Amino acid sequence: MADSSWDNGGYGQPTKVGMPTWAKVLLGCGVVAILALATCVGGAVYIGHRLKNDPGGFKNKVMGIAIDRMRPEWDDFRQVVEQLRTEQGCKALYAANPDLAATWPKEADFLAAAKAWQPDLPSAPELTPEVLQGHEGIQIHSEFGGKMSIRWRPKTGPSVAVTFDRARRPGEAGPRRVLEIRVH
Repeated sequence: MADSSWDNGGYGQPTKVGMPTWAKVLLGCGVVAILALATCVGGAVYIGHRLKNDPGGFKNKVMGIAIDRMRPEWDDFRQVVEQLRTEQGCKALYAANPDLAATWPKEADFLAAAKAWQPDLPSAPELTPEVLQGHEGIQIHSEFGGKMSIRWRPKTGPSVAVTFDRARRPGEAGPRRVLEIRVH
């Protein structure tokens, strides 16, 4: 019998086919979690295998990468330390870096402070794996897009900390401004 209403009271509506949305989301998260776990486990197995078969070679490769990244900063630091070891070097360093006047208002003040540490200040060594792993402490701290601080604590003699105005950019040559020097 025909009815003039379009409402059929819910009868004859198609049923939804497939999984509900919450099940699809849960399944997707589960797949991502399994892939992440497999990647981590695979990476750990690979590194463990490399360490087991050639512990020295893997360690040297990692140290080589670290040294290559640190070398430009360390070379600038070594140059400052060498300048600090002589009176002429200290004069040139003070003249080229006006920010040192915040700590030592006059060049004479800087030279007087330098005379106190110059007799005991050793030359900074070449950057090698032995220096990084030895008893000499090297700390390099970089602020994102800002200052670069390097601190070296030799076996004998005072520790030296130098703060540059910025980190060395790849392929960059030339001096950077020295903002602060601390010798203890």
